Amino acid sequence: MRKVIAVVCAFLLFLSACSTFSATGSGAADVSADEALVMDETRSTAAESVKSTALNETRDREETDIRNTDRVNVQIGNESFTIILYDNDAAAAFAEMLPLTLDMSELNGNEKYFYLDSDLPAMAEPVGDIRNGDFMLYGANCLVLFYDSFSTGYSYTSLGRVENPERLSAALGSGAAVISFRKIDECAERHTGK
Repeated sequence: MRKVIAVVCAFLLFLSACSTFSATGSGAADVSADEALVMDETRSTAAESVKSTALNETRDREETDIRNTDRVNVQIGNESFTIILYDNDAAAAFAEMLPLTLDMSELNGNEKYFYLDSDLPAMAEPVGDIRNGDFMLYGANCLVLFYDSFSTGYSYTSLGRVENPERLSAALGSGAAVISFRKIDECAERHTGK
């Protein structure tokens, strides 16, 4: 991905350098106003394309960077869900904090959040689209569990995703929610008596 960005940046730099030449002493032909407008639009479109590609590649990479061993049981009242954590430092640091039971506050009718006492290693990136079941970190210490899908301009560190989040919204309800997080292996140990 860095190579793609570097090539596009070099191309944009080349285009911007070409548009600054004038016929006075440079030997280059005059650029008409229409040609300059086309070059500006090309640069703008290329920059938007790079941003969109970067967002999509980040999301695709996160979905393939799932640790099968880092599965978290999420208990909300009588409902149980599983979060599969992504393979990144923030998700690993969160897993080390478990088990946790948190009283998560409501925000905007689409998320529950909780501010931790300590920071996690944040690597925030613009996510573009939030999906029902996304589990993210806002800033360095705010856990966010989304239960609706929407577009956003905010940046988050992706921690993981709830498997089969169809019942998540109903389980969370409209106000604050008490949510327990436990590693799946801890849950198995509790039931087997180990």
